[in-house]
Amino acid sequence: MIKKIFTLFFGCLATMAMLSCDDNFDEYNTNPDTTTSVTPEMLATGVLKSSMLLGGDGKAYIGYNALPKYVAYIKEGAYDPQYNLIGSCSFASYHLIPNMEQMVEYAKGGNYEDSFRGLALFLKAFNAYRLTMMTGDIPYSDAGLGKKGNTKPKYDVQADVFAAILEDLKTAATHFAKARDFDGDFIYDGKAAKWRKAADVLQLKVLMSLGEKITSEQKTRFAQVVSEGNLFQDNSDDMNVVYTTATGTWHPLYNQPLFDPWTVLSDVVVDEFKRLGDRRLFYYAEPSAAQIASGKKDNDFEAYVGAYPMTDFDQLNLDYLDKKYSVINNRYQNVMNGDPLCRLSYAEQCFILAEASIKGWIGGDAETYYRQGVEAAMKKVAAYDEQSTYCHGMPITDEYIATYLAGKAAFASSTTDRLRQIWTQRYLLKFLQDGYDAYMEIRRTGYPELKVNAETSLNIDNKAAMPVRWTYPGDEMQNNADNIKEALSRQFTNGYDGINERMWLLQ
Repeated sequence: MIKKIFTLFFGCLATMAMLSCDDNFDEYNTNPDTTTSVTPEMLATGVLKSSMLLGGDGKAYIGYNALPKYVAYIKEGAYDPQYNLIGSCSFASYHLIPNMEQMVEYAKGGNYEDSFRGLALFLKAFNAYRLTMMTGDIPYSDAGLGKKGNTKPKYDVQADVFAAILEDLKTAATHFAKARDFDGDFIYDGKAAKWRKAADVLQLKVLMSLGEKITSEQKTRFAQVVSEGNLFQDNSDDMNVVYTTATGTWHPLYNQPLFDPWTVLSDVVVDEFKRLGDRRLFYYAEPSAAQIASGKKDNDFEAYVGAYPMTDFDQLNLDYLDKKYSVINNRYQNVMNGDPLCRLSYAEQCFILAEASIKGWIGGDAETYYRQGVEAAMKKVAAYDEQSTYCHGMPITDEYIATYLAGKAAFASSTTDRLRQIWTQRYLLKFLQDGYDAYMEIRRTGYPELKVNAETSLNIDNKAAMPVRWTYPGDEMQNNADNIKEALSRQFTNGYDGINERMWLLQ
């Protein structure tokens, strides 16, 4: 019955973007005994699915993580993101806005109006934040007005986009504060209190993303959100896409022999884990077969070897065939309901608060925030392998975490070193998660420092540099030429839509 309902649903909604017929996340929290007419709950499931899933197959999932140099892929020639070539973004999320508005319209006057108003505003802001971080100026005030006759939306300047996103998140939190729990939500099972926290935590993330562009008023707002105390309390508040053993909801790397065995950890990750004595390495990787053959044990940090991702591909391939490198842990291929895809986490919140404390935006003890973030990150990884089946006999325990935080991961004495520790832990937190989000943090902080090989770089405009943005969708020049040309001319020299051009945020 559920499949019949959703066949009708998706057939009616031709404007819904990025939906895969093989994905079954739309079956969560849906009552099979209800009417087959479109409901706000059904619309909520659709827009959540399109907003929260990264999209694509196992190779695409690897691609998200190749750009920030978590991994290298060695199967089919030089992989673009691994060698610093990125392309255009997608504006598909704009097609969700009419469905969000319809979701609210169907809920209007009922007991769940605040629930769906909050969700619509949150997801509009969540998707726009991603797009503006990728490109620069984007449509926001005119976004999603195609059905109302505006098929050529203007591009808002990036500063205004950030301001609007923050206002929408603030309003979303206000709605969630009054809302009832609702159906159709596979992220938080419809718990409005959880969504309220997410709206406030995302505000903190957006504000920290502003970097040097943040205003004094926005710093005050950051402190106000923190003082209100409506934040994540532990890992149970994380905004996760949870994979399951049901067909169509498996982890993207499960049973993917074309991708898993050919994906190796980078030296950036492996060397940092080894330096810190960080046992997450044993959960993420397999030992180098060559090192095992030489006599090392799989619980020895020295048995793990990362690849420099920008090594000449032919050489990289030869080294891989010689079993020199550590491939990703076998659990990625063996476990259907593998690591959840985390879009917003308690651990990340802690690192944001630690940085804000160091910068003087808030009170509180930066070290306490830092330690809480590390502990949360460690415990989440340990939960991926509760039976300690895949950790090579090196489990993450409470005793180990205490030892780790007293060792090389202990909070440093200088401000510079403390910030680098926070940025490093935030980087390690995102391993095989949303690598694009992680890359945007690297772009903001410059840390970790990623070495560029100009001889192998595919960055056509500047082989010696990492790219800093994605280009606009190609069809914008055909469908919205005047507005995109104006946006390009005010942002970049000669109006060039290039991957090395610096948006307002980076200037």
